This record gives sequence, C-alpha cells and structure tokens, in this order.
Amino acid sequence: MIGKLRGFIDSLLEDRCIIDVMGVGYVVFLSHKTSQFLKPFFHSSEGPEKSLTEKKQVSLIIETVVKEDAIELYGFVSEIEKIWFLELTKVQGVGAKLGLKILSFFSVSDLAKALISSDIKSFSKVSGVGPKLAQRLVTELKDSPKKLGVDVGFSHSDSDYSSVDLKNSVANDALSALENLGYKKADALNVIAHLAKNNPQITLENLITGALRELTKNKF
Repeated sequence: MIGKLRGFIDSLLEDRCIIDVMGVGYVVFLSHKTSQFLKPFFHSSEGPEKSLTEKKQVSLIIETVVKEDAIELYGFVSEIEKIWFLELTKVQGVGAKLGLKILSFFSVSDLAKALISSDIKSFSKVSGVGPKLAQRLVTELKDSPKKLGVDVGFSHSDSDYSSVDLKNSVANDALSALENLGYKKADALNVIAHLAKNNPQITLENLITGALRELTKNKF
C-alpha cells in the first residue's frame, strides 16, 4: 500500500495528476481544491530541458483504494482532507470518486457546518448526491465534526497580517493556494504573516506546508 508520494508534477488536470517519483509516473486522483493547490508546483510550459533541481517537488498524502479491476491512488495535501475523505466514504453509496466531489464542493469548515446543521439542501447540490444519500450523510456523520475536532474559526487581528506583502510572489502564491484549498483569506494571511516573520527567506513549498500544519492544528 502506498501512503505518501514525493516528486514532481508531470501533468495536472482538475481531477487528477501524474506525479513523477524517480522516473515513475503515478496517476493520482484529486479533489478540485487539491488540484488548485498544486498549480504553483506545475508549469506546463516547462520543457524537458529544465533540470530537476530547478523544478518544485510536492508531497502528497495517499490513500490507496483496491478494487476488483484496479488499484487507484487518491492524493491529499493535508491530513485533514484525507481524514474527511475516509469519513465520507464510510457512508453507503459514497465511493471514492463521489467523496472527492463532496470535498471539491465544500471547504472543511463548511462541510462540518453542513453536517452539524443537517443541511440536506447543500449536500443535494453535489453532483451524484440525491436527497436520500444527502439524508444518510447528515444522519450518519452528524457527530463527525465533534469527533474529529474540526474548528476552523481562527482568531485574528488586522495588525497580525497587515504587513504581508502580497506583491511578493511567494506570499501571494501561498495565499492563493490556501484559499483554493478552502481556508478563509484572513486565517491564511494570519498564518502566512506568522511564518514569514520568523523566516523571511522561506520558500513557497515550505510556506504552504507550514501554513497547512498550523491551520490544521487550529493554532490561529
């Protein structure tokens, strides 16, 4: 079973990518948010002449799904997204692909809110989720937010992040990636400012990875 892959993004679509790990290309299925998150690490204009040392590596947390006729890999940039993927696919009628669709539709916080409030209407907006399945989701997973400790209501103050220079490509790309992954702009800015203040020369990959680590720990 594969649990993690680290390499270069060889191709990127909205629902999947090929990640090159030491010359071996793995097809990995992604949620829309994870696909958007990976964009800073992939440039289709890069030619084969570009050296590996110049390209940006990415690390994906992998869930291996074994079927009768295939072995499929599902990739996540954060542990919390994988945890919710596994939680969603516990529900009868929610396969791996539909689980990704739900994760593409909701941010982690909005998914938790929809379950807590039994928001069947919102779940029914996801392609492939009918009223009966929406009811099953809110019934079977109503306690999941509390069980998983999901609380993304981070506190912040304007002074914490007003100094973030969004003209700086690293900070701007990191903010864009975090917003695409579903985090609120204010929360993302707060974390980016905190990390950049402690390490002004931080790279894009380390800034994004560090921000995800802080956000999922609910420190802000």
